[in-house]
Amino acid sequence: MITTFQIRLEPAGGSFACRSDQTVLDAAVEAGYWLPHSCRGGSCGSCMLALVAGEVQHSAAEQATAVSTLVAGHCLTCQAQPRSDLVLEAPGMAAEPGQRVVKAAARVMAVTRPSADVVIVKVQVPAQAGWQFKAGQYAEVVLRDGTRRSYSMANAPNEQGEIEWHVRRIEGGRFSPHAYDALKARDLLRIEGPFGDFTLKPGSAPVILLASGTGYAPIAALLATHGAELAARGATLYWGGRRPSDLYALDSEAAWLDRYPGIKIVPVYSEGNAETGAQASVRSGFVHQAVLDDHADLSAHQVYACGNPLMIDAAKAEFTARAGLKPDCFFSDAFVFRA
Repeated sequence: MITTFQIRLEPAGGSFACRSDQTVLDAAVEAGYWLPHSCRGGSCGSCMLALVAGEVQHSAAEQATAVSTLVAGHCLTCQAQPRSDLVLEAPGMAAEPGQRVVKAAARVMAVTRPSADVVIVKVQVPAQAGWQFKAGQYAEVVLRDGTRRSYSMANAPNEQGEIEWHVRRIEGGRFSPHAYDALKARDLLRIEGPFGDFTLKPGSAPVILLASGTGYAPIAALLATHGAELAARGATLYWGGRRPSDLYALDSEAAWLDRYPGIKIVPVYSEGNAETGAQASVRSGFVHQAVLDDHADLSAHQVYACGNPLMIDAAKAEFTARAGLKPDCFFSDAFVFRA
């Protein structure tokens, strides 16, 4: 029997309903409360909140993870299902809900393949769905069996319900091979969103944009939406890939500067020869190391990083330890690859 419980978030006092067959995180996000989280798989621990009152049950698949990860008196909201009304300690969470989640059928408008393993998918959500997003957020594609795949919007918010995703083909993936090999205009996709808070924060601090591969997508949305502000703040994009073809949206640095005047780009390749003619700023090696080579002191900066979680972890650890970056000035959106 499915029961509905009330979840209260302290200290602000926001509340929402959660069914006994739902996770606390899913119910919170549906209600407009963006609780902290990352992997949604119970392994990263970023969704852990103190359980002030009530009982939860973690999904059977996550029992081993919960035993090794959980701090006593806490729960993993991405896996915990309520067994009573709950009170959770969620510092910084507002009393009133914010942006609500929309479920809709989106029609594919165009599919292009700029490289051997990246497909750009443009879809449109019906106007009556009420779809709105902020630059830097992502949506989930809901597959027929209920599994989900997350993709960041790469375009600026608009009134037409248009969305652009950059999808890297992952062999054995549930959606990306279909997207690259077979998806075509007029196909329908079930989507849900928007999610995420990888958005440009107010201020005047200089900005480092850090991307690997298709981690460029949400940064492209930030550039398209806030290009003038980023230029005024002195933004530089460090975009890493194995080889030049991985930087699928970079024709040349001259074309880049025409498109985003005042915003510098530094391509970084981990394999092959970095000499690419006119691109004098091209580097080789790890993309986060290129940032450190150029910026011994990041104490006054904000960093926005998206891509491979190993790159994100290394960048945050080394930027804060070696270059004085304030931990609360590092904003990230890690990709979790799932077969």
